[in-house]
Amino acid sequence: MRKLIVACGLLAGAVALAAQSPSIHVRAQEKTIAPKAKPQAPPSAGATSPAKVDTSKEASIRQLMELTGTKSLGVQMMQTGMEQFRANVTESQPDNPRAKQFIDAFVASFQKHFDPDSLTEKIIPIYDKYLSEEDVNGLLQYYRSPLGQRMLKALPEIARESQQAGFSLGQKAAQETLDDLKAEYPDFVSGKDDEKRSGAKPNDQ
Repeated sequence: MRKLIVACGLLAGAVALAAQSPSIHVRAQEKTIAPKAKPQAPPSAGATSPAKVDTSKEASIRQLMELTGTKSLGVQMMQTGMEQFRANVTESQPDNPRAKQFIDAFVASFQKHFDPDSLTEKIIPIYDKYLSEEDVNGLLQYYRSPLGQRMLKALPEIARESQQAGFSLGQKAAQETLDDLKAEYPDFVSGKDDEKRSGAKPNDQ
């Protein structure tokens, strides 16, 4: 069960990283753009929808997202997360013949429920919140430049390898932490060697 929860957490992390991908692009500039200050109006009763983005600015934001490949980068992040999820579930259920069926069913259902276009619509107000239209147009100019184009070509691989490095470092730290706590909390932490010696079946189901 623990590995299954970790796998779901990694998948959720991929979604979060995909949503944060625009900030990766913004930080690529030599000159950092300060967040645009906006006066905070008190929320009206029952108000739940964000303020409408200016039509001209929204068009510029969409151009920036298209130019920087935010949507395709998000899809790539999701695919990496799915692969990690598949590997973790397979490892946690090596002798379960239904494990592959579960993974395939989960992936199919997840893809049905997760719409990249919806993520795009949620990201646009975030751009609007922190960047002025002048900022967005400046970013468009940067990413249309030779340096910006080189950055865009390198960014997907940088993001992919950075994500893998983060997953690997996190798993290593988690395992070392469990090893540290194993003697003090044996009822919470059990290793594969303990399970083999006791003849008990793993309870990661």
